[in-house]
Amino acid sequence: MLGKTNISTLSEGAIVTEIEDFKWIQIQSGIYGNFVKAVCKNGYLAAITADGTVVYTTDGEVWQTSVLEYEDCKLNDVDWDGSRFILVGSYTDASRNPVDEYGLILCTTDFVTYEKVVIPNAEDSTISNIKYDREYIVIYPVNGKYIIVAKRRNTSRNDLIVLAGDLVNTWDSNNVISSSFEGGTVSIAKSSNEILLCYVGYFTNPIKYYNSVCKIAGNATYSLLFRTDVNNKIPQFSVFECKDELFYRSARPTDNYKFVKVLNSSEEIILSTDINYMFIDGVYFNSCQLFINNHEMMVVKKGESLANKTLDDLIEIAPELTMNCITKAFGQLYIFGNQGAILKSSVETNNENAIAVQTLSAKKALADAKAYSDERYAELEARIMALEAGQIQE
Repeated sequence: MLGKTNISTLSEGAIVTEIEDFKWIQIQSGIYGNFVKAVCKNGYLAAITADGTVVYTTDGEVWQTSVLEYEDCKLNDVDWDGSRFILVGSYTDASRNPVDEYGLILCTTDFVTYEKVVIPNAEDSTISNIKYDREYIVIYPVNGKYIIVAKRRNTSRNDLIVLAGDLVNTWDSNNVISSSFEGGTVSIAKSSNEILLCYVGYFTNPIKYYNSVCKIAGNATYSLLFRTDVNNKIPQFSVFECKDELFYRSARPTDNYKFVKVLNSSEEIILSTDINYMFIDGVYFNSCQLFINNHEMMVVKKGESLANKTLDDLIEIAPELTMNCITKAFGQLYIFGNQGAILKSSVETNNENAIAVQTLSAKKALADAKAYSDERYAELEARIMALEAGQIQE
């Protein structure tokens, strides 16, 4: 048995905040893993957690959970290939030598039954040359085939490589993105044409870390877009998709916090600098581009430019939660976060003007309240000084 499925109607919890005439409602999912990816395809809205749990629904009301029964199961990506969903990640296999994490590929049409797929050339474990795929990070269906980004154990190091094939006769394209890959720090985004990948690698003698952003085309070839040295293995970049366009942003002041759109030609358009928005994901909804960070949302309406936005334009959505990804489904928006958190917008989002912000975010409301208090305090202080000087008769 590959998974265990429970059917439940997830209850609606506290209202988080209001945006115009609709509300963000927290759904009690009953799970506690951190969501990493969500997809809405073929009538399903499904989200995966880092610890191997799938939450899915066909109407946004009745939800189901599927717990994958693999030891130390980890999921990184889920996608739809036109006939089935493909999930990729890793698990610990105690039956193999060496006992280690190995790449995991699962196929399903309904998130109830799963078929495990082992691609050829994924393992070549000999005494002289230990080589096997430890983890699959990205699955990308394209033109009837698949592109997979994998972490491959190669003797004493980890390689970040690109695989291409059909999952039956998959071949290694020999595209080694990084021969010194620091695992667990990968950010991915996919459009209909390309993959954007951000990762942390390192040099040895002495150890020196670097952040990189690269693009992988539909023919499995990759090109490096950006690389910068860093002092540790904490990722300094994030990548995401919005309106079938790919973006990356830097969290480094030395890069001027640049926020960049990547064109198909590998050319770039810098959309914003000098403001650390900390965006992690985006979605196109009701003719607006929406970008989220861990707690806030930026709304860029048709005809507007992000270059004209400021931090005051951020709308606080989840001050006490951590948001990880956003998607649209069933005419609504869904945000998935840490600790099993799911936020959905109310049905009023079918309103074409739903993104217009009429209520203030909590952060901006506090700023306005402080400005008002400072103004009243200054007036009071001036009155006291005037009384002491005898300029005002009580």
